[in-house]
Amino acid sequence: MSPSTDVFTAPELYLLAAAFGGNVLFGLPEKEIFQLQGEEVFKEAHVRLIDKGIITTDGKITKNGAIIIQTVEYYHQSEKYVRINNLMFAFREKESDELIVLVETAKQGEYQLRVTSKAIMLKMLCEQFPLIVREPAEKEKTFLKIELSNQERRETEGFEPEQMFMNLEFFHLKEEQKDRFNWHYYQQWLIFTKDEKLIMVDAVNKKYYHASQYWFLKVLFDELEFPYKGERVYA
Repeated sequence: MSPSTDVFTAPELYLLAAAFGGNVLFGLPEKEIFQLQGEEVFKEAHVRLIDKGIITTDGKITKNGAIIIQTVEYYHQSEKYVRINNLMFAFREKESDELIVLVETAKQGEYQLRVTSKAIMLKMLCEQFPLIVREPAEKEKTFLKIELSNQERRETEGFEPEQMFMNLEFFHLKEEQKDRFNWHYYQQWLIFTKDEKLIMVDAVNKKYYHASQYWFLKVLFDELEFPYKGERVYA
């Protein structure tokens, strides 16, 4: 049984990135961490790439390998990234209908690399995250978001959502001030439901909101560059 050609360790991905001079892959542990472990780490990664048919025994890139390396390069070149739980999204040119997705698998230290259309990805996200297709309460049409009162916040801080939980992060690398407190560079939202209310927590600024479904979807769709109409998710 041949190894999967879309699942990689970080050292394998760094070897692929070396083909175009890439030394940083956003969302992965730094390359230096593996270099400090000695040459054996990358020698083993090299053997695995040969077993997958990505490179030949004499170091040449195969046709399939060239496609995969190009995908890694697209991921590397992205000017922004969006993380949803274990999914990291990278972007090509603005008008592209495709996303590059780096999936952190259940097996620690392994990642799946995919290129998929935005329409297919939206369908997958709707299936995986019920929050997206949640039916809003009627009153949610009258507001975008409302900061919780001190009492509501205290109650929410101790609440542990079991279902419909989303960790949403945005990274805009073109921003000169790469500081987690720079709203334009980085945002993190924890999103879940409590007592049928949609709660969005600004994790950086420690602010808690009762959010409308419309505002949540606008934030999500704008960052993932999904087209949308009105207040309803399109499929």
